[in-house]
Amino acid sequence: MKPEDLVAALAEMERVREAVLDLVERQAPQLLPEPPEGDDAQRTMFELLVGVRRAVLGNPGAARRIHDLLIAQGQRYAETPDGARLRDTLASSEAVENLRLVWETVSLNVLDGPAAPGCAPDAWAALFADTVIADGLDDAVLSRLRPEGFA
Repeated sequence: MKPEDLVAALAEMERVREAVLDLVERQAPQLLPEPPEGDDAQRTMFELLVGVRRAVLGNPGAARRIHDLLIAQGQRYAETPDGARLRDTLASSEAVENLRLVWETVSLNVLDGPAAPGCAPDAWAALFADTVIADGLDDAVLSRLRPEGFA
């Protein structure tokens, strides 16, 4: 196979991936809610978070590897004296709770749970089998991204 053929195959795989994401969003409209009206800052944040969600859902294996690398690096740093102090300070931080809410809302927790190396987690596959329904969040932008009934 020539390099040009490999590049063409990769491009076709990307088109198929995008088509599947589009289909999922049309079949589960709560995954792609209407953007906020008016405030440009909220609309920009909304578009950024929707882009992150599409990246996680569209590339779960890669997202899982990045997630695991960041977790491992954080755990190694927490074992150092500076890292332990930072961990203790952040443990009670409202910003960390906000980060958790943002991450759970954007990722729908599909990176949690078991997965073979380089594979999508089981939760990601389950997302496409079930419709996720969630509660709204206090934050107007996040509440637009969180499917109704999702905790």
